[in-house]
Amino acid sequence: MRTWFASILVVCLLVRIVAAWVWQNYNAQETYLRFGDSDSYWYLARTIAHGEPYQYGSVNTQIFRAPLYPMFLSPFASLLPPGESFSWSAIFGARVAGCIAGTVGVAMLMLLAARLARHSQDSLGQSGEPNPKTVTGLIAVSAGLLATLYPGAVGMSIFVLSESLFCPLMIAGLGATFFSVVAIERARNTKAIFWMLAAGVLSGAACLSRPSWSLWPVIMFPYLAWMIWRAEPVSHKLTWGRFRTWILCCLMFCTGNAACMSPWWIRNYWVSGTFVPTTLQVGASLYDGWHPGASGSSDENMAFVDQFAKEQLDEDQRQQAAGNGLNGTFESRLDRRLRNAAIDWALENSSAAVQLGLVKFVKTWSPMPVARELGSSAVRWAEAFGYSVIMLLSGVGMWRLRNQSGAWLIAMPAVYFAILHMFFIGSVRYRQPAVLVLCVLGGVGLVCCMQWIAKKLTNGSIKMSMDR
Repeated sequence: MRTWFASILVVCLLVRIVAAWVWQNYNAQETYLRFGDSDSYWYLARTIAHGEPYQYGSVNTQIFRAPLYPMFLSPFASLLPPGESFSWSAIFGARVAGCIAGTVGVAMLMLLAARLARHSQDSLGQSGEPNPKTVTGLIAVSAGLLATLYPGAVGMSIFVLSESLFCPLMIAGLGATFFSVVAIERARNTKAIFWMLAAGVLSGAACLSRPSWSLWPVIMFPYLAWMIWRAEPVSHKLTWGRFRTWILCCLMFCTGNAACMSPWWIRNYWVSGTFVPTTLQVGASLYDGWHPGASGSSDENMAFVDQFAKEQLDEDQRQQAAGNGLNGTFESRLDRRLRNAAIDWALENSSAAVQLGLVKFVKTWSPMPVARELGSSAVRWAEAFGYSVIMLLSGVGMWRLRNQSGAWLIAMPAVYFAILHMFFIGSVRYRQPAVLVLCVLGGVGLVCCMQWIAKKLTNGSIKMSMDR
């Protein structure tokens, strides 16, 4: 199976590099970047490469983006000719780096699939197989093949978006969490705590790439409590020993997370005078999803921010004229104003907010993407087909492993992002990391379908032989 593993990874890298070449030439223009977010990441990468202050345009946007992805892009931004903001080779180099990161993510995905399959031998019916490693290898290869060919995963590698770095970090963090779960089931608490510390560090790195992952512990900690509770199938009593294991695991996760993110927290406090866990774009992002006339998509291109900035400036002038001091920086005050406006609108229009949440859910999880930026209908149909196949196969795999705690961990990012983006804006982009992880369960489902077909064919052949 090692040859198959290596072959999948070679194909994965080649598919992404070819797609990056085609996409770059399709968008051949002055900037070579199609998405507004890509432009902001590239701008910040240039500030890092040139040793300039880390801010997006002005001193009022010093905590605009989390720093890890711009740092990832900065070596390529340093290749720019003097006086130029973009060049074909620099942007393409960044895309290739994303392709490599995506390939690393697929490699970790296959390792996670293999580990899940080995841990679930009884549920998969491998215990009676002459060589259970064959089924395990097939599941890992199937998961890797789905992730390799899935258009959404390819796009996240080549679009110069933070998902290209976030996805492998998220998969690595889920893998560490899975190892901790296995250790808990086997009553190896020391190993479980170690893996949970590693999961915290990797989760922190993922947050520094994509801040939307910062609320992951809200859903992961209850899952871990459920895991520890069911580790003893006889009594299911919440003993002090189990409770202590859960507390220690949560504390180690938080410790690893804080150790990774603390430099960013310290820097933000130094800049703004307040604790900022991620960025000061949370208010704008929330208002983008909750405001009068909202459609569930970011179809206004954040144009409302200018009006709120003007209102905040007027408010600051009135406060200063009255002799009152100003709390924090202009950026933090603007973020708070936008956040409060979004929450106030949602509370005053609760039924509309609920309906809007359902609209966002459909926009995010509908097979056919509606994003205008994708342009080509062929790309949209390919995404719809690949997404539908993975969701169907992962449903089969989830049903087959419904009694395995590790399978629920693999499915949880989909639940997390579904809930999160019923509050913020909805878009096909935001489901891609979760769908990529579901390729693990998709690999299980594909092998189960292959086993079922093989069994039917074999039984049919035996019956025909008996009839003769």
